[in-house]
Amino acid sequence: MSSLEEPLCLDKQLPSTSTVDIGRFSSGACRPRADDMGCGNCWIERSCSTSISCSEDYKDYAGEAFIWKRQTREMPGSDSFGRCNSGKGKHMGKYGNSYDSRYFRHQPTHNMQSHDNYIKTTRSKFFSGMPKFVKIVEVGPRDGLQNEKGIVPTSIKVELIHRLVSAGVSAVEATSFVSPKWVPQLSDAKDVMEALKHVQGVRLPVLTPNLKGFEAAIAAGAKEVAIFASASESFSRSNINCSIEESLARYRAVALAAEKLSIPVRGYISCVVGCPEEGPIHPSKVAYVAKELHDMGCFEISLGDTIGVGTPGTIIPMLEAVIAAIPVDKLAVHFHETYGQSLPNILVSLQMGISIVDSSVAGLGGCPYAKGAAGNVATEDVVYMLHGLGIKTGVDLAKLLSAGEFICKHLGRPSGSKAAIALGRAVADASRI
Repeated sequence: MSSLEEPLCLDKQLPSTSTVDIGRFSSGACRPRADDMGCGNCWIERSCSTSISCSEDYKDYAGEAFIWKRQTREMPGSDSFGRCNSGKGKHMGKYGNSYDSRYFRHQPTHNMQSHDNYIKTTRSKFFSGMPKFVKIVEVGPRDGLQNEKGIVPTSIKVELIHRLVSAGVSAVEATSFVSPKWVPQLSDAKDVMEALKHVQGVRLPVLTPNLKGFEAAIAAGAKEVAIFASASESFSRSNINCSIEESLARYRAVALAAEKLSIPVRGYISCVVGCPEEGPIHPSKVAYVAKELHDMGCFEISLGDTIGVGTPGTIIPMLEAVIAAIPVDKLAVHFHETYGQSLPNILVSLQMGISIVDSSVAGLGGCPYAKGAAGNVATEDVVYMLHGLGIKTGVDLAKLLSAGEFICKHLGRPSGSKAAIALGRAVADASRI
């Protein structure tokens, strides 16, 4: 593992990821008040009239997974992880057995043992269910570049995909076989696939909106396709010009044709927590569409927060509803950075058993049919966080940064990845020393 594959500590005296300083996290930050939760809170409260009771399920989840919150309130003079707030010792606030001696000097031995067990229990609760490996599905060449105002040359797209494959990304969404009238940025889909026909060891799914698109994709040499439905009726009509049920009927035809040719089909669901026209989307609607896609043969289903309004408070009940309908190992998450909530949303998704994450190099993207939707979460940021959690991805972060720098130079703008910007600045500073 290269040095860039691990979170960067600009101060060498800072603790490593094995001894994370968690004193930064206060109990207030972990326990948002109802009046501070904004849409994340009110969406749950609005949509619980059906058999899938989001607020009750969420309370059960919070009560089971975060019992330590109640324990924290009973420990005066300490933060949410039981650390003394008044201590300033250099050993304070670390996981493990190094504690501030000034705090524990006057404490009975049994209290120290109890505190040690408490820390271990808290850490176990936080990391329980986390996968050891997360598969990254890179969507930048398709979902990212389709939102560009100008047409990116085919050679640049192909070079970007080659660089992503070289970085170790095992699945790269290459292009889309949609009408050039609707998405002119991807009108070179056939040429892209021709240039990639000899690429081995990587999945290269392409988006196909209907049977005509599927046939064109197969003729161009595609070995995997993707279909996309919506949990919002309004967005379905504005995005693909048909109702949810009509779209599912289309995709059954695609799935049947794919099955005959042994072509894997990946499913996407957009607007899984909110719609630009309808507002909040009830989790039961997402579960319904996911179940339909699963039953027609989709081997993997990506849950997309298309306009980026989700928070952990809305993502958790949505995932609970979908996981109740189909196996969790069939699910991926796909977040946009409109409100900067992608990484927190990915983190809670991991805690709930998700092990597949869609992301876009340099944070490219958006949605041409969702006004105000920001780009996808940056692959660099996702990989940086996952490596910091000790989760393997198979991705070389240094090579990934190079791929992001390549496409940003062509587009003439800075990267949308905070990790890429910070790491690039650190490398520049080091070169001047």
